[in-house]
This record gives sequence, structure tokens and C-alpha cells, in this order.
Amino acid sequence: MVPYLLSLLLAAAVVASPLDFALTQWSKTSAVEMRDAYKWLFQATLGGEHAAPDLAAARTWLDEEWKTLGAPRPGETAWEPLTADGRIGRVNLRPYRARGGDPQRLAEAFVRSAQRFRATKQDFLTAWAELGARLQKAPSGSLTYVAWQTMDRDARTSDYPAVHHSDGYVRVHAPAYRVLLRDDAVALGLVRSQTSH
Repeated sequence: MVPYLLSLLLAAAVVASPLDFALTQWSKTSAVEMRDAYKWLFQATLGGEHAAPDLAAARTWLDEEWKTLGAPRPGETAWEPLTADGRIGRVNLRPYRARGGDPQRLAEAFVRSAQRFRATKQDFLTAWAELGARLQKAPSGSLTYVAWQTMDRDARTSDYPAVHHSDGYVRVHAPAYRVLLRDDAVALGLVRSQTSH
């Protein structure tokens, strides 16, 4: 275990780990490679700020992607939580569009969520180190400690940046989504408010 990451794991024990939920979700999803696990934890702990341009650019980006979307894939839901409490998640564009979703409102929600989400890089590093520690004890599906070490070594050289999905995941799932806070997803009608019954 990398000593620096281990110290982060111990020092930030107060931060709730998204890992248990993530491991369960990954076990239900085909073609999840280490890059995809890394990306999930990055988004679950840091939100979408790394990918959020200004509103005009966000609208242009979404408009261009919107034109290329096909029908929703089997089992693809409009809202995919990234954490057990659902405070942050992915809005999958194909089912969102199929249910009549408004791309302009989504672009606004995406930028708003990115601006409002509060986290530190240490939150991600803690979750990432925890994944390494667990994989060192036993693999989880196709995720192994050797793959984690390779990814960690590569990511460390660039101070753990945002990454793209693996080629295998892209081939199987063609991911098209935006990361939102739950309350912005509620405002778009994608999830029910936690206070509604």
C-alpha cells in the first residue's frame, strides 16, 4: 500500500466512503475496468466541476451530444446515483431525452450542481486508497490490486486527474450523462424529493 495514500485514508476516516455502494453497483454492471471505477469514485467525491464549462459552453456541448443520442439501452435509467444516499448521481441522457427532458434545463442544472458541490481532492484520494486496500485483500470482479497499482502509478504522475471511461466500457455502454446533485435532479423531475411520500 502506498504510504501517502494510507495516511490519507486514516486521516480522513470521518469522510463517509462511497466505496461499499460503488462495489455493489460495479458488480451489477458489465465491462467495469479500473479506469471506470476510478472515474466513478472521482465523480462521487468531487462532483462534475472538472467537466463543467460556463453555461454557454455547457449548452453547446449538450446540444451537440443530444443530436447523436439513440434510444435508451435496455435497463438504462434516467437517474443513476453514485452514492448510497443518492446526494449525487448521473443523469443518463438517452432515457432523459426519451421522457421529454429539456436539454437547456439539464445544462443549467449541470453547471449549477458543479458550482455548488463542495469537496476536496482528499475525499477522492481517501476513497481511492480504500479501494486499493480492499483489492489488496481480494479482487472484486474484474478489479484487481495489480490493476489498481498500475492505475494509481499513472494517475499519481498527473496529481490524480479526471479520466475518461475505458474503451471496453465505452464499447459496451456508450456512456452519455451529466453529473448532478440530487436536488437538481429532483427539480428536473428525475427523482422524488426525500421529503415526499
